[in-house]
Amino acid sequence: MFYSTKTSIYVVWLLSFLFLFSSSSYADLAQKDIIPEGIVGSVCVIRHDDKIVMLSEVITQKLSLPGGYIDPGNTAEEAAVREALEETGLVVSIDKLLQYRGRAAIYSCVADTPILVSSQIDHRNYTVVASWFAEHFGKEVKRVYLIDPDQVNSDEYRYPDDTKLLAKWIKNTPNSEVTVYSDLSDKVNALHRFELTLMNDFQQWVKSQSNTVKSIFDVTMTVVNLPGEAYFLLFVAMVVIAFYGPMALLQLFVMLISVIFISSLLKHGIASPRPFYIVPELQQTNAYGFSFPSGHTLIATVLWGMLWCFVREKNGVAKRPKYISLFSLFIVLMIIGQAVARVWYGVHYMSDTIASIILGLAIVMLWRKWRHSKEVPLKHSIASKWFWLGATIFIGVIASVTQLPDHVYLFTALLAIFLSIEFVPKYSLTLSVFNRCVTALITLIGITVISYFVSSLAHSSTVSLIVVAINSIGSFVAVGWTVIVPSLLYEKLANKACSLKAEFD
Repeated sequence: MFYSTKTSIYVVWLLSFLFLFSSSSYADLAQKDIIPEGIVGSVCVIRHDDKIVMLSEVITQKLSLPGGYIDPGNTAEEAAVREALEETGLVVSIDKLLQYRGRAAIYSCVADTPILVSSQIDHRNYTVVASWFAEHFGKEVKRVYLIDPDQVNSDEYRYPDDTKLLAKWIKNTPNSEVTVYSDLSDKVNALHRFELTLMNDFQQWVKSQSNTVKSIFDVTMTVVNLPGEAYFLLFVAMVVIAFYGPMALLQLFVMLISVIFISSLLKHGIASPRPFYIVPELQQTNAYGFSFPSGHTLIATVLWGMLWCFVREKNGVAKRPKYISLFSLFIVLMIIGQAVARVWYGVHYMSDTIASIILGLAIVMLWRKWRHSKEVPLKHSIASKWFWLGATIFIGVIASVTQLPDHVYLFTALLAIFLSIEFVPKYSLTLSVFNRCVTALITLIGITVISYFVSSLAHSSTVSLIVVAINSIGSFVAVGWTVIVPSLLYEKLANKACSLKAEFD
């Protein structure tokens, strides 16, 4: 059968069109499947109305979009979906590739289910997204937010040059639905549900009091909450240096490092959400991470317990029973006050604080027994470099498993003590109160300067590993300074005082 010339022309046009269409489609497909060289990460843009899902990072202390490295065997799309789930707890689907930016592929993503959004905003005036159940929460992620990009300063965003692109990415990202919640009590156990009711009643009762009563209560809560704050612990360390010397400082370090390490292990092992994560209205102060145990209450119990032991041993119960009884009552009230403060602030359940007090008392009892041990007394242990080497190796192994930044910083702190233990005088030195205070002041100034430079360097970096390295070096230098400088000054000033005394004699 023969075709006409006109029919042949139609066939040629049709085949040409199909060829061009298939070539174009293949090129588009290849462009999507083939990742350009140098792309190592994926990012998810998740939008609700004019806001975007962002997270506050534990390490860099900055805001960023959900994203991370592309693991071997994963596509860029798979990496974006995985990172969104691990960092925010959101199950998302990829919509499309928005662009390649730097070394990352930027994707528009849509949440498969409505995003759980808190009815309250936090201290930064950002809308909070429920995320305590995410794998990296507390470890890499402080908090997840829904943020208007116009509210974000380039200074607080991990990649400052990208802030101007956020609005563009939002426009090209489909909308995700949200569900606003004010109470998720059904997500916790019966004990915590009961405690949440009591906490709410307690807060409402306090708020119903007169302004004078509320002011007195607020001041009281602020004061009794101090022992768990970092600046208060620094103050305690300076007091120990000034009045008890470097060896006593090592005892304090043993206790603080032990308490921080135990608290961190329990928090991340149990991963109990804080009360205000469940009922946002309960939040009275800022906090992140998990609820159990109460680190503030644990540290307060240990510090007040140690002080009680020192005072009791120095004065004796038989000599001044009334004084010891009153002091014991004061210690009990301060510990209970710390526990009440954490419950009032909405950051811990009552069961968290009770368990923390019991654990703290157990630690104090073990410490007291260790101090008076005839076989391996505490003073001999902390004077041995092998003790600190063993502790350093132990924490280092744990840190390599948990990969928690706090454990890495504890490891470098212990390493600093191990390397500086030889400088610590093993005998008693006599110094005037003035010289002791000067020693503490010089130590404090050094720590302040070190902290400032470390903070500035860490803030200037956008790479998490570099920030961890900077903070680790800072921890090493600060602790080394705190051990070495007082030790050298104590010896030098004591020797100078002895020389002057010998001249006058």
